[in-house]
Amino acid sequence: MYVYVDTYAHRGCHSEDKRPAILYTLLSQNLTHGRGGRSPAHQRCLCHQRRTVCLRTPHVTCRAASNVLVKTISFMKNLPSFHLLPREDQLLLLDSCWVPLFLLGLVQEMVTFEVMETPAPSMLKKILLDGQSKHREPERTQPTLAAVQRLQCCLNTLWSLDLSPKEYAYLKGALLFNPDVPGLRASLYIESLQREAQRALQEAT
Repeated sequence: MYVYVDTYAHRGCHSEDKRPAILYTLLSQNLTHGRGGRSPAHQRCLCHQRRTVCLRTPHVTCRAASNVLVKTISFMKNLPSFHLLPREDQLLLLDSCWVPLFLLGLVQEMVTFEVMETPAPSMLKKILLDGQSKHREPERTQPTLAAVQRLQCCLNTLWSLDLSPKEYAYLKGALLFNPDVPGLRASLYIESLQREAQRALQEAT
């Protein structure tokens, strides 16, 4: 049975004020928006939300995601100001910021996907494999429908902003040059780069 992502299940994620500043805040906080409170829709269908899902066309989606990841890395490598940073700072920024940058790349490249429900293992299979569980490698955690819907909600919010290529570039710069990453050696310079990117983003709107 196929389960399609309900793109309107979380209308509360859509902000009426669609300024890029809100977009920057959303991404720079590691997408924590919407994780706290529970809407009535969450309460009514909690069991449904916890169902595990998988990609309907994994090869197509993974190929598109890989292309986005390559473009994300290329964006950082092609920034002269990024190359001026100490090697240690480059690695720290990359480790800290690649997720929101990757998400923004999915938005810019209009990557879409569908998921389907994963069948639950039968009781017989659970009994037969129970004695072998100690010798098996731990299974990867399957994504839930609720998690996929949160991601889709975020994508829909960003798509609704209809950003220009320049706005995408400035926003990526503001996300990449995060002076709050612990351990940075050139945090003051990175902070100036972030302010410059934010100012350019503001002027482009």
